[in-house]
Amino acid sequence: MAKLTFRNSKRTVTDRAEVAKTMKSIGVIYEVWGTERLPKSLSNRNLSDSEKQELLKAFDPEIKRLYKERGYQTADVVTLYPDTPNLDVMLAKFDKKHIHTDDEVRFIVQGRGVFTLYPEKGEPIDAELAPGDFITVPGNYKHLFTLCDDRQITAIRIFTDPAGWVAHYRD
Repeated sequence: MAKLTFRNSKRTVTDRAEVAKTMKSIGVIYEVWGTERLPKSLSNRNLSDSEKQELLKAFDPEIKRLYKERGYQTADVVTLYPDTPNLDVMLAKFDKKHIHTDDEVRFIVQGRGVFTLYPEKGEPIDAELAPGDFITVPGNYKHLFTLCDDRQITAIRIFTDPAGWVAHYRD
């Protein structure tokens, strides 16, 4: 379940309905898809290409819904764990404030990560996402992303066009 922490006031929000309401108020989509249907064999490790395809099939109804409702066209799976080659280099691409011209759409399958969101009005919010959490950060929305201390995550990424997901750094 997601946990929101307001950076300046240190106020936290953990109630699912309140998280969704708060995210909506700052223009971010938040849903809970759940992970009950995941095979246990696909947890807590880097996955092979065939296992990633199995994971995408497990969430095909949700992915297809987003294709239809929001015009997304492709999905993939990213796995980042302490044994991922060049992990620090990869993480350095996301841990600075940036925007994308396309939405950033993620469904957290395993592990945890933090999107720091910078709404146009109000204070920055750290949105710590856990398995089952789904988020859409709209295009041109300032944010950054970091892993939690255990440095592990498996996420489904959904795109209109992967080229639109290039980071444009902001201060």
